[in-house]
Amino acid sequence: MPRNQRIVLLGLAAIVVVVGVVISVSGDSKKKKPAKPAGPAEQLIRVVNAKPVGGVQKITVHKGAAVRLAVQSDTADEIHIHGYDFHKTVTNGGTVHFAFPAKIDGVFVIELEKRAQQIASLRVTP
Repeated sequence: MPRNQRIVLLGLAAIVVVVGVVISVSGDSKKKKPAKPAGPAEQLIRVVNAKPVGGVQKITVHKGAAVRLAVQSDTADEIHIHGYDFHKTVTNGGTVHFAFPAKIDGVFVIELEKRAQQIASLRVTP
């Protein structure tokens, strides 16, 4: 094979390698970033006849962690998380959701406000 042909073939091979590297690198940059973990699972508090099913629920989280809870109730009332002073109205047969960072440590009552019925206890540890 003449020298010029070898140089042309080596040049073409180099171009193929460069194109392959460019495609590979650009493909990596388009890959999706790994999804963040979903965080703690939402804790469900079920209320039947204005009482928590299974008794007063105990929820414990570390300070700085996410608090995620839902209250499903067959009784219309206002759900109040003391200390954090969050209020949400739940309808008869409805569900309300709470999601917030645990910024205050201590033990906090979660209740059906109008009935003054405790349904859960939120403990935030340092």
